[in-house]
Amino acid sequence: MPLVLQPATEADAVRSAQIERAAYASNPFNPLLFPGPFPEPPAGRNPRAEEMAKQLHGDPATRWLKVVDTDLEATEDNQQMIGFAQWNINDGSQLPVRSRTFGPGTNAEACEALFGGLHRLCAKHFGAIKHVHLSLLHVHPDHQRKGAGRMMVMWGVEEAKKLGLPASLCASEEGHSLYLSCGFRDIDVQTIDFTKWGKPVDHINYIMALGL
Repeated sequence: MPLVLQPATEADAVRSAQIERAAYASNPFNPLLFPGPFPEPPAGRNPRAEEMAKQLHGDPATRWLKVVDTDLEATEDNQQMIGFAQWNINDGSQLPVRSRTFGPGTNAEACEALFGGLHRLCAKHFGAIKHVHLSLLHVHPDHQRKGAGRMMVMWGVEEAKKLGLPASLCASEEGHSLYLSCGFRDIDVQTIDFTKWGKPVDHINYIMALGL
């Protein structure tokens, strides 16, 4: 299991989108947030990969990372890649963050409460300061708990230290312990009651920081 951390490029966008989809496939809130049906994408197109690639090229603050398992066979569809992360170096050069919109197939009200709420909490705590932010972190379920996630988190921790900036992220309950072990601490909590959308349980996320 020799894992290698490498910069990711646009060529990794499709595999990144596949890993993201697999990582969230078993999330019990997905059917409520994204009930479908979704428009059929044009043949040969991957809208999520295209969206990610557009951000990579359009925002100078964006940094992509991937973890490759060199024990796996190299394939044309990039199966050696088992993890993906996006860090944003918010040093003043980044583009203003726009509010997300939620299209056909989504529960727009629930998505706005969750993702819009997280956006507002992050803006409250970090909007006025330069910092390093973990925007995305996904490891394929077949390769979790092998250290790939920690490698990508610690890249950002070391980058923040090198730049003399604090680091921030939003953590799910599942990922919370990993980030605590990497030195992050809770500075706020988002709790959303999903009863009105058919699941009588709270959805919890943690706003976390290091060096703040």
